[in-house]
Amino acid sequence: MNLDVQSLRTFSRLAHSGAERAAGSLSQLTGVETFVNVTKIEVSTRQDVEREFHERDLVTVHIGFNGGIDGRTVLAFDRAEAVELVDVLVPGAADQPEGEMATSGLKELGNIMLGGFLDGWADHLETSIDITTPTFVDTQTEGTLEDITGDSGFQMATGDDHVLAFRNQLETSESRVGFHIYMLPTHDSVDTISNLTGGESDSVPIETFTSFSSMISEGAEQASDDLTAMTGMESAVEVSRLSFVPIEAVPMQLTDATRKGVVLEFMGTPSGYIAILFDDESAEKVADALMPGMEADPAMRQSAIQEIGNIVTSGFIDGWANALETVIEISPPTYVDDIGSAIVDPLATELAQAQEYAFLIDSAIRTENDAFTCDIYALPNESELREALDQLAAEAQ
Repeated sequence: MNLDVQSLRTFSRLAHSGAERAAGSLSQLTGVETFVNVTKIEVSTRQDVEREFHERDLVTVHIGFNGGIDGRTVLAFDRAEAVELVDVLVPGAADQPEGEMATSGLKELGNIMLGGFLDGWADHLETSIDITTPTFVDTQTEGTLEDITGDSGFQMATGDDHVLAFRNQLETSESRVGFHIYMLPTHDSVDTISNLTGGESDSVPIETFTSFSSMISEGAEQASDDLTAMTGMESAVEVSRLSFVPIEAVPMQLTDATRKGVVLEFMGTPSGYIAILFDDESAEKVADALMPGMEADPAMRQSAIQEIGNIVTSGFIDGWANALETVIEISPPTYVDDIGSAIVDPLATELAQAQEYAFLIDSAIRTENDAFTCDIYALPNESELREALDQLAAEAQ
């Protein structure tokens, strides 16, 4: 299965259009205003998908689809929030959140929303898409990819480990209940759309995107090891992924919580920007670990954060340079202390001068006891990342 940037752009528009149809269906059904917060595409392994569904406490509704394209869609709610919304549709469902009334309400909600989502794709592709009966799945008891996809016809070739997932985050204006729509098309369906929208001359195998994702994971592991060595606190990579988003949506990936950290520019193939961010409590703990006894000296604590950011960035980026057999230099770290979206916004704005979409690299490093959390956000230049992907594809041949 091959992909190219033009295909990804088309996929993004299709997914956003489908999400808007789903949001409109929910608004008409419940009278609760709903809007699309984020639409992005992720290249993942099946293990990544299984882990996310299993580790998050989700209740989900699944619908298979076939016709012009085939696959599976999943409407996922955090368990604590699901019945809050269903109770609007089925009064009294909240009284027995595990009962048949709540489950039936969720399936009906999923049927209407996911039907609207797929209608958006069908309209843009000028084809017909049929859907199956909705199925309720508790991800805590059914966590494998086969459980998630059910009998939808979503099949991967033997030994194939790659999943192209479309993730849409919606939110209601009243209850602030957030939920996601995932779409897992078959490989044949991805090829169908790619052939309609992309060019064979600039396509790369999806395995190349996954190889780059693996390179990102290895960089995050090295960054985690460096953090552990500097602070003396054991840490591990919680998540590391590559996603494709409209560039104006990049700041939405972060909350408005205050973050402390550093921003750096990296130059080479690829070039771009990287932010190493800590929440306030984590920043204090890592600064204490690096420079104990300096609580009364803000300048020294800022210096400690800058040093940590510099070392983490070097570990994260050096793996790329080694894998690509190139040189990637980094700028001196700039200290930042602001809400997360405000920190990332100028980086996205800078890249927006030359591109409409961004490849966003998102990694999170945590200690087992949550002593600190370190989030890494990298935004490579699209054209230069393309060169890096071409190089990986050539090396794989």
